[in-house]
Amino acid sequence: MNSQPQFSGRFERALVGLDRSDRDRGLLSYVAMLAGAGLIDEIQCVHIVPTAAADDSVERDELRAALKVETDRVLSALPASVRVTHEIRRGPLLDKLLVAIAENRSDVALIGHRQDHALRRSLARRLAKLAPCSIWLVPDGAPAAITRILAPIDFSPAAGHALRVAATVGQCLGVPELHAIHVYFDEARTTYEGHDEVIRGREASALAGFVHSLELNDTRIVPHYREASHPADAIRRVADEISANLVVMGTRGRSPSAAVLLGSVAQETLVASRVPVLVVRAPGPHVGLFRALMQRLWRHEPGVDFES
Repeated sequence: MNSQPQFSGRFERALVGLDRSDRDRGLLSYVAMLAGAGLIDEIQCVHIVPTAAADDSVERDELRAALKVETDRVLSALPASVRVTHEIRRGPLLDKLLVAIAENRSDVALIGHRQDHALRRSLARRLAKLAPCSIWLVPDGAPAAITRILAPIDFSPAAGHALRVAATVGQCLGVPELHAIHVYFDEARTTYEGHDEVIRGREASALAGFVHSLELNDTRIVPHYREASHPADAIRRVADEISANLVVMGTRGRSPSAAVLLGSVAQETLVASRVPVLVVRAPGPHVGLFRALMQRLWRHEPGVDFES
């Protein structure tokens, strides 16, 4: 019996990191698409002010009111059942996003991403490593639509959880099938001719058993198998081949020898992909992650936030 905590694949609370630039509209449109499909119950709009301005309640209220006006231009058409909140915080961007995620008990954080912006790439990588929730990265210019989903798997519990989430996203958005890729590195491939076919046969059998053990509500799985020493590159190539517009993956692989989906691969895929990537954090306690968060907070003086 699977002892992993069960998760419906929907997100009760989604934090959306906004910078109050023109790029916010694209990210908010993407979030509105997800909420309209029933994947998000509450949208937590958060803007981090990087300055050391005085902690003034009037300024705080004015900034929050301006943020609400800006987000309402995109989110006002959502059903009344979708709650939208607004927060202004001040301080180092990564630290304050992590604090907001922890304090708000966010299930997922959606962050915009510019391929040519080194700081945004670094932010995405570090969030994926430290945040106690799932991270959904939306590159600038990504359309507010999901029609083809790719889910890298390594047959681990984390990959199974990510596959369930991918299936739920697809079901809510009317995507009839889910593409699954397994990347393997076979050191013995050259030992005799035909070894590749033997490996592929085992992989197909393993995938069938893996999918059967999950509750995917009859979602059709389209398998892809690739041999590669650099899994993130293989994932990106297959995403391009099938015109995927969402990659959903777990945060941990099964073992180092599998050469698939280790934490570093998830982070690399996150920052290099040209399409949105959802890195799924499995439910359960993440004591180490919160400890890392608290260690970061001790480096800064207390009282630097606007209260939400």
